[in-house]
Amino acid sequence: MTCPYCGSPLDDSDTCSRCGQVRSRSTGWRPDPTARHEGRYFVTGHPTNRVRDGRTVSTDPAGGQMLPDYLELKTAGIRSTWLGTTAAAVIIVMTAAVVWVLLVAGRRPPPPPEAGYLAALRDAGLSDQFNSDANAVAHGRQVCRRLEDGEPQQGLLADKIAVDTFCPHFSKGFRVLEKATVNGTFVLSDNAGVEGITSDGTTCQGANGYSDVNSGTLVTVKNGKGAVLASTTLGPGKSGESNCTFSFTVSLTEGEDRYVLSVGRRGEFSYSFEQLVAKGILMQLGH
Repeated sequence: MTCPYCGSPLDDSDTCSRCGQVRSRSTGWRPDPTARHEGRYFVTGHPTNRVRDGRTVSTDPAGGQMLPDYLELKTAGIRSTWLGTTAAAVIIVMTAAVVWVLLVAGRRPPPPPEAGYLAALRDAGLSDQFNSDANAVAHGRQVCRRLEDGEPQQGLLADKIAVDTFCPHFSKGFRVLEKATVNGTFVLSDNAGVEGITSDGTTCQGANGYSDVNSGTLVTVKNGKGAVLASTTLGPGKSGESNCTFSFTVSLTEGEDRYVLSVGRRGEFSYSFEQLVAKGILMQLGH
């Protein structure tokens, strides 16, 4: 057997001389399997983009993407310098050793999985998605119940961490869904000269039969079953030759069969997630 990260041989305990225990689901620093940096941060056994060289902590998504089961962490919580000196490190190691001896001597049970789950959420910068620790744990348990009921093995990064902690038998087939902010354009045309647009030369909006189309008109996104996924509004209209152009943005997550957009009461436009990410949204109305 060889290490899935660096290709080095594994010993009888599935330990790589370079990367450590490769089947461990622990969270923390390990030697960087890519050798691009001194250390790389792992979350429940998954390599991430967070790396360390001496006291300096930075990100290396390119190196992380070279590794299997890679996870992308937010960069907001990364410290620019590594905490502590050599003396502080020695104190930490000694303290950890004393605690370990006390735990073994007292035959205390291992910490509950909830503690590891909450720690992994904090390390990934995702704990602010939940109102409380109890709410986060309830969400994690619910993710596993839905998978047990046969729902698709997919979700956001917080869901992946929940699966790795509470129902790891689903980890192998679980897919982290992509999120994207999509730019949209809605063009109102009046090439037939029916006075469907009013303009001051710079800004514009719909008129007469199109008076419901203006800055603030509701834009709704639904899936193929009619459930509302997101909503936003049109921005200010910009005047052009015989047309009025409105822009908007909307944040969406992949995994739906279709993404059906509507502007006010002006019909529906259907897209796949791939189309939205690759080309954005372009909708037109008028003659």
